[in-house]
Amino acid sequence: MYLKKHESKLLLIPKEVEREDAGVIAVLTDRIPSVLIVRWFDLFCFGFAMCSYVLDFFSDIGIAIFHFWAGRHLSGALVLTFALLPSIIINIISMVWMLDDEMHWKRRAHPRRTGTFELNQKRFISLGKMITLCIFQMGPLFWYYKALYYGWMFTKSKKDCMDREKRKFFMKMVEAERDATLLRFFEAFLESAPQLIVQGSIAANYFRSYYMSGSGTYPYWLYFQAASLTLSIISISWSVVVQNRSLRMTRDDKVNIWPHEAILQFCWRFLTILARIITLVAFVLSYGIYVIPMIFGHLLVTLIHVIFLQALHIEACTHIEKLLLFINTVIHIFTPFNMAEGNTRWRYLCAYGVEFVEMMVIFVILPAPLNTFPFIDKVKYGVPVLFTIGISIMLMYYKFFHPNRRQLLGATSQVDLNSEALANEELSSSVLVSEEISDDSIRKIKVDTVEEENVTEILLEDECTN
Repeated sequence: MYLKKHESKLLLIPKEVEREDAGVIAVLTDRIPSVLIVRWFDLFCFGFAMCSYVLDFFSDIGIAIFHFWAGRHLSGALVLTFALLPSIIINIISMVWMLDDEMHWKRRAHPRRTGTFELNQKRFISLGKMITLCIFQMGPLFWYYKALYYGWMFTKSKKDCMDREKRKFFMKMVEAERDATLLRFFEAFLESAPQLIVQGSIAANYFRSYYMSGSGTYPYWLYFQAASLTLSIISISWSVVVQNRSLRMTRDDKVNIWPHEAILQFCWRFLTILARIITLVAFVLSYGIYVIPMIFGHLLVTLIHVIFLQALHIEACTHIEKLLLFINTVIHIFTPFNMAEGNTRWRYLCAYGVEFVEMMVIFVILPAPLNTFPFIDKVKYGVPVLFTIGISIMLMYYKFFHPNRRQLLGATSQVDLNSEALANEELSSSVLVSEEISDDSIRKIKVDTVEEENVTEILLEDECTN
């Protein structure tokens, strides 16, 4: 329904929760699923995110150094500015969160607080190391390492999931991952996405110059810049995937994402974002500084359909609603993002429809100097093909591999243990009664019930096989 307000998916804001001195863990206790599962794929996600963050950041710094070394000071300054400024903002936020955790740790460790289970715990990392990490722009790595550490401790523990210590490991992992994915998500669209347009435009101009010169050889830094651009696209695509996966892991009403589903999401995002970045670079090459009014026009159109289809409802937080709408609108410059609960069909149709129209306009008109760009005939057909393949993967994901399909079939990963045990007990009793009762009508009902359960089990087996 248009203009209907929905709950936010990006930020989980508790409703009328009494905050304890123990901090955010008390809030998270009510959000975590009853069945706690940490797969090796979850640990891989933490490690991959750490590696991609480091490679993405230092590749941008390396490109800036190459430009300065070659005397291209303007190019180097642009790359360095778009690399450092967002990174400084993200690390300041990370430092504030670290200090907040430090404050809560001291309050929990106070001798008077004898009722908390963290009374004799040591802090996870010293304050000096926290500050050092943030100074060297590696603050987000702390949260990923913390999530990886507690996830590893959870998998090593042989105790039952209802054990207090094991649940504590899971809660701490979830808390750290939530902070890490949120930081990485904003870092991707503050630093990586704008960096793609800047570096892509610079690389395209120099590639055209070297190609027109007829030398047939390209400088080594151009290959390095192509690798940096690829890493940035990977970073953006993966940040969207892990943000979605993190939200699903921490909610009892959601089913977590399986590895093959995350891979499909990543491929869909990678191909559509790649096509979008090439389109934006083509606009910059064609119109230069005049591309800014076009971006504002895109923001206006996006804001309209976001307000109509993704309006948020957060109790007593009107300013947060407006802030999230603005953030979502800016993100749509590079890729559509569903920030609100509810059906995504019309949201993605509008967002990707706008992207497709803009893409076809620039590659059909082919204004100068884009019409003389090397291999432009291949580019103008290749970009729509990439976009179409990405959309096809998205449709396949939502049709056959979306986690909600498993939820509708009764996936056990997020089902309450007590409810499951009670259901099994009732099922066993029902089978015993059916063997003793001779009434044909009742026996027929029992047989139908068993048949329906068998069908459900077959569907679940097929889903796991796929």
